[in-house]
Amino acid sequence: MEEASFPGDLKSPSGRRRIPPYQRMADLIRSRIMEGVYKAGGRIPSENSLSKSSGLSPLTVRKALRILVDEGLLERFTGKGTYVTELSYRKALFSLTGLDERLRSKDLRTRIVRAEVRRASPETAERLGRNPGDPCWFMRRCVKLGRERPFLVQESFVILDPYRPVVESELAAGYLTGLFSGGAQGLAKTAKMRLRPVNLASEHAVLLNVREGSAAFRMEYVFYDAQGAPLATGAFISPEDGFTLTSTIGFPLNGENGR
Repeated sequence: MEEASFPGDLKSPSGRRRIPPYQRMADLIRSRIMEGVYKAGGRIPSENSLSKSSGLSPLTVRKALRILVDEGLLERFTGKGTYVTELSYRKALFSLTGLDERLRSKDLRTRIVRAEVRRASPETAERLGRNPGDPCWFMRRCVKLGRERPFLVQESFVILDPYRPVVESELAAGYLTGLFSGGAQGLAKTAKMRLRPVNLASEHAVLLNVREGSAAFRMEYVFYDAQGAPLATGAFISPEDGFTLTSTIGFPLNGENGR
């Protein structure tokens, strides 16, 4: 591994705009990654080595590296060192642009249009780890902003368990908002989701006030608790103009967080 030298002005000498030394170190390491001095998948010099070559304390170097780890440029492996994140264009984190903003709005309105006990179908039972025909709580919710037409329908099957208040959590409007805005999600700690295009069935088209058969997104999910046990399964259904998918693939640009 080639050792890289660092300029002698990392401590921000007087007369220059004051930039914290850890930030200057992070900027320099970031530039070396972008220039290919530190290659994707390769190990960078140790904290002690970076400290000696830069004249900064190990604590300052560690703080700089933590910034780059948070940005997704570096990865730490206990006992092995710090490596430049390998580029992969096969996986990407997509943001549901537009949906988050709507769910944060003060004009958000939710309406439960159906709530009842149903027997689990074979598919629902498999997702929830139950037997076909077991009773589940079914809920259908319609979401909109003010007097606008609805932009989201949620359908959910919840395990009936007197020891876990999952039904109450699902019924709360704040629960739905928290799922997409990073707020509290109650008992649900992990989710598996699958997004696919569909044509709206009549019952969903009526609720969303669009033509039957219109293009839409169906985001199917299973929610799990902290022990990995399934809690609920269902789907979010939105018209094609309900949100867009956006992503940055590869290294984050200008230090933006790519995770």
